[in-house]
Amino acid sequence: MPDTILNTSVSLTSLWWTLGIIALFVFLLILLLRSGRGYSVHDTEAHSTSYAGIVKEGHGGLTAFLWVLFISIIIWSIVYFILHRAEYAIVFAH
Repeated sequence: MPDTILNTSVSLTSLWWTLGIIALFVFLLILLLRSGRGYSVHDTEAHSTSYAGIVKEGHGGLTAFLWVLFISIIIWSIVYFILHRAEYAIVFAH
């Protein structure tokens, strides 16, 4: 009987992790798809630089998707280095 309760608990935990990851990807996908909505074709032309009439380089702001992605990577990096600081202490000891 206790094994059944433990397996159910693990299954529910896995289910919540899976649903959370799916929700995160859906949120990121929505941000990604909405990222160019406020930037018109006219804005793109106005904020671009042309090189010899052949190559055009566009300039624009960072989208919400990129802000969320960069902030997530920075937070993950900080947490990772804090959790593994003992490993990096050996490298910087010499």
